[in-house]
Amino acid sequence: MIKFFRRIRMNLLFENKLGGYIAYAIGEILLVVIGILLALQINNWNEGVKDKRLEATYYCKFLEDINQDQRLLDTLILENKGRLRSNNRLIHLLQQEQALKSDVNNALRACIAKIRFRFRPSTSAFDDLKSSGKLAIITNISLKNELLKYYANMEGLGDICDIVADASLEVYNDPTKDFRELGFQDIDFVRSELDSTVVNLQMLQSDPLLSTKARDQFMSDAVFHFKTNARKKELYETMQGEITRMKERLILQCATYQ
Repeated sequence: MIKFFRRIRMNLLFENKLGGYIAYAIGEILLVVIGILLALQINNWNEGVKDKRLEATYYCKFLEDINQDQRLLDTLILENKGRLRSNNRLIHLLQQEQALKSDVNNALRACIAKIRFRFRPSTSAFDDLKSSGKLAIITNISLKNELLKYYANMEGLGDICDIVADASLEVYNDPTKDFRELGFQDIDFVRSELDSTVVNLQMLQSDPLLSTKARDQFMSDAVFHFKTNARKKELYETMQGEITRMKERLILQCATYQ
């Protein structure tokens, strides 16, 4: 083909048809330019198709992350329900005329069990998209903004949960308490580590029944932990609403592209 066009140009030159040669040369240049533009257009179209496919993939990946958030939150809600049940049991024990320190301590520990387990939204898909430099492929701007708002809200709610949990742990470990009088030395995991060859266990013993002072201290703690766990329940319910709204958007978007 190249030889054919070259022969045409040579014939025009040999026949001294300069005007025809120039017109032909311009036409050939235009043909090349059109070819290049067409190739670029096809390439852009192919890239656009790839970006659309990638965009669809990420909508579904975002949904997978939200589902992971849902599973984590379900676990935290279940654990919080257990703490609230233990709180009610603890208050019930403290309202009895005679209560064993061991029973009270076990119930108290259950009130704060796993209270510091953290919630952080899963952002692996969004982080991966940002690091790839292809955040612009998400053409649904309102959905993108909703995702950013969701991550910010969930991070903030998680931070509040941490503050609430820390407050409970500070009360539980308050150094001004008389831990011996409260019977902390008789907690199973503490007792099992006391070495009777170096520690006089009898000197650590105290009345197994609660004193008035110990009862007041435990009741104060019980009410505080109840408030803490009730607050966490409220925060978890707010998180559940955020997850539900985000899932509804992403389920629709993911299904649209499948």
